[in-house]
Amino acid sequence: MPVSGVVVTCMAASAENIAQQLAELNGVEVHGVLPGGRIVAVVEADTVDDEVALVTGFEEIEGVVSVQLAYHNFEQL
Repeated sequence: MPVSGVVVTCMAASAENIAQQLAELNGVEVHGVLPGGRIVAVVEADTVDDEVALVTGFEEIEGVVSVQLAYHNFEQL
């Protein structure tokens, strides 16, 4: 199971709303909203393709500027 830490950069005024939207997605755990519109989250999925699809979907949320990978690992179940 792939597990990644990501930083989502968004428009600061939308950060709390976007963090809520991300937290509602299956496989996403939001760990915090930082000043300047950055959101720290962990993403888990069954496959790498599922994880890529999930993270790519973040960029479709209005107000999201970019998504940066901070950490990636394959966890054994």
